[in-house]
Amino acid sequence: MGDDVQGSSILIVDDSRANLRLLAALVKRGGLVPRPVTSGRFAVEAAVADPPDLVLLDIAMPEMSGLEVCRSFKQDARLRTIPVIFISGLQAVDEKVEAFRAGGIDYISKPFQEQEVLARIKTHLHLRRLQVELVSHNASLERRVAEQVRAVTASQSATIFALAKLAEARDDETGRHIERVQTFAKLLATQMREMRLHVTQLDGPFIDTLYQTASLHDIGKVATPDAILLKPGKLTPDEFEEMKKHSVFGANTLASVLARYPDNEFLRMGVDVARSHHEKWDGRGYPDGLQGAAIPLAARIVALADVYDALSSNRCYRPAFGREDTRRMIEEGDGTQFDPDVVNAFRPLEGEFHRLRGEMSNR
Repeated sequence: MGDDVQGSSILIVDDSRANLRLLAALVKRGGLVPRPVTSGRFAVEAAVADPPDLVLLDIAMPEMSGLEVCRSFKQDARLRTIPVIFISGLQAVDEKVEAFRAGGIDYISKPFQEQEVLARIKTHLHLRRLQVELVSHNASLERRVAEQVRAVTASQSATIFALAKLAEARDDETGRHIERVQTFAKLLATQMREMRLHVTQLDGPFIDTLYQTASLHDIGKVATPDAILLKPGKLTPDEFEEMKKHSVFGANTLASVLARYPDNEFLRMGVDVARSHHEKWDGRGYPDGLQGAAIPLAARIVALADVYDALSSNRCYRPAFGREDTRRMIEEGDGTQFDPDVVNAFRPLEGEFHRLRGEMSNR
């Protein structure tokens, strides 16, 4: 145990020069480096200038007692982890208790035995070194785990995004619908948070997850027949019923994966978005006829983002609506098709939506 602490720096604090010489010689014989100082003030200054590995600290000193020195160390982020051993002629139990309360890790009474002092010093140096190594190891482990989680998450997101793009490619002429819906949904959620709407839900992780899961809103369209999905004219009632099934199919597919990974918030929100982004605030949507706040918040946000992009995009059955018509139809859906809070967030963003709509279509 002694070899790994050889050369450690020991700050020795005592107003008695005789005690300083005695302790410094003892420490040096133990293969350690003594740094003797004669006052508490000098001790603090010396430690700040060059933090020691351990402190031997007398209690009864003029101007600044050992207890005050120790408390000063514990209040300084640079010094608080340095082990402090009190070495004092005070024998009262209350004095010893107060020393430990101040932050000391050990207490040696005078007169002391040389071998006992060295043994205690080296034991605490060794423990501190192990603690430092443990903290470093844990920090390294946390970084590695975080990197692996990011890598896995990025891989999963990329895979799911690619699957969503397969569904999109069948009926979106520009091939950018998913990216735009993701961007619009994140803008809406961020604006709602700034407007102090749903602040308990719309924290950073929720918005980040929403951005990712918005890509899943139409993933169920992989099961929709081309004859319906790409029909240039109006759908018949039976065809529309078949089209509506994409929300349930997508949600059920994601739910089956969620059952295997029940703690995955990405999949949990993805189920909500895929199933409920066609629900309407007044209860006239599908597939469940949910009304108002019963519709998951993520789905309410994605619903407006999706409709805005659909209205402003060319479709096989109609050309894109212009800016004013698109804005008007969103406004007309306030409180009927859309959550009023989401529409309120859309209003100051309309110009940004229009700008991004053009930029993202031309990439």
